[in-house]
Amino acid sequence: MRRLGALGVVLLAGACIWFLERLLGMRSPAFAFTMHFVLMAAAVGVDSLLAPQLASRRFEVSAREVRIYRRLGVVAFMRILQRIGWHRAMRDPAVFDGTRRTLASYERATRHGENAHTWLFVIALAPTAWALAHGWWDAAFWIFSMNVVFHLYPVMLQRTQRARLAALLDRRERVGSP
Repeated sequence: MRRLGALGVVLLAGACIWFLERLLGMRSPAFAFTMHFVLMAAAVGVDSLLAPQLASRRFEVSAREVRIYRRLGVVAFMRILQRIGWHRAMRDPAVFDGTRRTLASYERATRHGENAHTWLFVIALAPTAWALAHGWWDAAFWIFSMNVVFHLYPVMLQRTQRARLAALLDRRERVGSP
């Protein structure tokens, strides 16, 4: 039943994107912007319905990887999100309330966020490829550049945050605090 619900979410998102393309045109920056938000909303629905475990080794983060992300500007990206109020708007106190008690659930949430944004980055390559195949360089630019901002940078940010959380959780385990 959950898979059927997830399929319904995907079909609804596809219908919304098709409607947006008809309304705004694929070459429109407004289409690219809105398409990514429709995809993100669908990802939240699919993730909540399917609730993947996400225990794979691909979620492990190395210190070298974090240094690369920092050089690519992930800290500046995080500050922009803070400045525009994104973190406040998206914060779920049940997941993270700012205390050590909720660090583990916050770490799990970074896995879900990373997983969703990774899939969305890959999915959004399809309309980028479609635009390139039709010679719509403007559409390819808008869709791909927003793909980087809305999905690639969030993946890097989730991984950077998880590295910090892993260190805090390891320290908490060694000390033996709750």
